[in-house]
Amino acid sequence: MVTKIINGKKITIRKLSKTDLKNVKKFQDFINSLIEEEAEILFNTKISLKEEKKWLGEQLQRIKNHKRVFLLAERDNKVIGTTGVDLMRGRQNHVGGFGITIKKGYRGIGLGSYLIGEIIKLAKKGLKPKPKIIRLSVFPTNKPALALYKKFGFKKVAKIPKQIQCKGKLIDEIIILKEL
Repeated sequence: MVTKIINGKKITIRKLSKTDLKNVKKFQDFINSLIEEEAEILFNTKISLKEEKKWLGEQLQRIKNHKRVFLLAERDNKVIGTTGVDLMRGRQNHVGGFGITIKKGYRGIGLGSYLIGEIIKLAKKGLKPKPKIIRLSVFPTNKPALALYKKFGFKKVAKIPKQIQCKGKLIDEIIILKEL
């Protein structure tokens, strides 16, 4: 666990732990707040407490098996950001699927940069086998995220037409990769 002052805000960054299963509600509140604001994430319907608890349990098991690394950012005991790299399976086990979500009000202050840098280090050190590629999808309209990923050496490799439903329209999915 580390406490950082980012843009004047005291933020705790830590790994997911078993004790988080006792406070699933704060994870549910976080993801549902992103869904409510129609953030550019793939979820579009609220997550139940039961679904969130199941998801957290699955993540903890994958972490234990060195197939996932996960960090969360908290402020005032509320989740304000998460990031993770999850190894794919089989013939793609050299690829880590990357994700990051940051609550409104904490975007654009440097938190995303910090989390990306830390999760990539953690992925290189903690995943077995070590990933050779980090891969993610991004909405083409998410210009701040695209600029941030570019800063970290991610490269756009594909644009898949009409893959994401967003505000009543079908939009493209952008696939970006970073070779490690």
